Amino acid sequence: MTTKPTPKKPRPTSKSAKVRPAIPELEVLKNGSPGEEARQHAFDALEQRIKERTLELTAANALLKQEIEERKRAEAELKRTKEYLENVIDNSVDAIGIVDRHGRFILWNRRAEEIYGYLFHELAGKTAFDLYVDPQELKKMLTKLRREGVVREYEIDMKKKDGNIVPMDISISLLKDDQGATIGSVCVARDLSERKKAETALKKAQEELSLYSKDLERQVKQRTREISGILRYTPAVVYIKDKGGRYRLVNSRFEELFRIRNEEIRGKSDYDIFPREVADQFRASDLQVLSEGRPRQVEEPIPQEDGVHTYLMVKFPIYDDQGVANGLCGIATDITELKKAQDQLRRLSGSIMARQEKERTAIARELHDELGQVLTALRMDAVWLAEHLKGKEPKAADRSLKMRELIDKTIDEVRGLATRLRPGVLDHLGLIDALEWYAAEFRRRTGIACIFKPFNVQRVDDIVATAAYRIAQEALTNVARHSFATQVQITLKEEKGILTLAVVDNGRGFNIRKIEESECLGLAGMRERAGLIGGTLEIQSKPQKGTQVYFKLPLQARR
Repeated sequence: MTTKPTPKKPRPTSKSAKVRPAIPELEVLKNGSPGEEARQHAFDALEQRIKERTLELTAANALLKQEIEERKRAEAELKRTKEYLENVIDNSVDAIGIVDRHGRFILWNRRAEEIYGYLFHELAGKTAFDLYVDPQELKKMLTKLRREGVVREYEIDMKKKDGNIVPMDISISLLKDDQGATIGSVCVARDLSERKKAETALKKAQEELSLYSKDLERQVKQRTREISGILRYTPAVVYIKDKGGRYRLVNSRFEELFRIRNEEIRGKSDYDIFPREVADQFRASDLQVLSEGRPRQVEEPIPQEDGVHTYLMVKFPIYDDQGVANGLCGIATDITELKKAQDQLRRLSGSIMARQEKERTAIARELHDELGQVLTALRMDAVWLAEHLKGKEPKAADRSLKMRELIDKTIDEVRGLATRLRPGVLDHLGLIDALEWYAAEFRRRTGIACIFKPFNVQRVDDIVATAAYRIAQEALTNVARHSFATQVQITLKEEKGILTLAVVDNGRGFNIRKIEESECLGLAGMRERAGLIGGTLEIQSKPQKGTQVYFKLPLQARR
């Protein structure tokens, strides 16, 4: 920035020049001589004039200092503004370039370097025209620019340093001098690559919904321009209420579904539109969001002309400038068909799981009854042979005893296999006793300390019990095979209508992302079993930090 010269002090005026030579004479007159009174009067007049002039010079000097200070402040403000603008340009999310009237680059911000791959010094000898792919399309854009003086959001293909072609959203405005002559232009560019990929993928995936895809594409383009476009075209129901539950705004989807216009609903509450029980339900969830001060996701049934629809409702508080919640916004998506499909899937999955468990029970029974009886008979024959051959054929008798030992081991393995297929304690005594038995069996079989702790758990139905037992069984199998743990704890509790099963070990842990990508440890099977009955499965683990498996299931819907 150019520093302005320091203003020179004002020269004395002609009156000052005349007063100073007269001072010695005044001193003489003051000391006394003929005409004392007249001389004294003249001296006083001149002294008064000197004082007045001194005051004028002092005021002028103060004014000059004030002007200098104001100029310094203006220069400092100009410097701060320049630094602020440079910072805004350099940190913009869009590429920004300034060129002269011949297209030579004057400014090239950081985002432009990232998108195009060129550093500013690498653009020497190049013009902005060299970055465009299609000369004809460039000509059309420049014609529009010359005719209108500005180009807004013009989509055009451009070349990067590595030769790749990238679609850009270009906005250009001309720069003028004081006489109105064009001296250059400012260009703001946005990379459309990711958006173009998304649009292409959407068209391929939903060819049968081409009309809807076009509408969606228009909504995506308008999403960055104004929120009203989102409110107008989104298929979701969107509304805003004040703290008292009175509507401030609803979108067009709300108007369409409930046959009420935005102007008509403003100031009304749910009690003016919906049945009282529905309004009570809405108001209760609204108050919970406002009291907790955080988003909340709920499923809410809403009556419509063709029946009751289920909506997935996301509600979150809206804050004023002081950070105080003064209302809330709700976004609701119709999931009626999805819920029907999920219900059908759960019923089908439940039936499949029930048949699987029935088949497991049948196999376990056959192993225990049929194969167990055969093995028991073989054991008895081996004992008989050993007794009859003891004196006659000692070696044969010893061989018979070894056969008996092998048969005993096989019987134990068959019993264990039958129990793992379907433990009878699960059918006869329920989930808590089954888990307690399995924890003891796991401790005996692996040597790993295993503790089971139930808390406030009522009896659950067979499907839930089977799912929880199988998840615990799979989790403990993983502990035994992979964790190198010395201790594992199983907890089962019911709190606020949520059944939670936790299996926590102190083993070596693992990287969740790598394991999930490779689909190891039966995680997919546990998640599928949990999801089929409406529950969720969460796994937490870090290397050398152990592993925690949590199965959670809302029980209200199953009772």
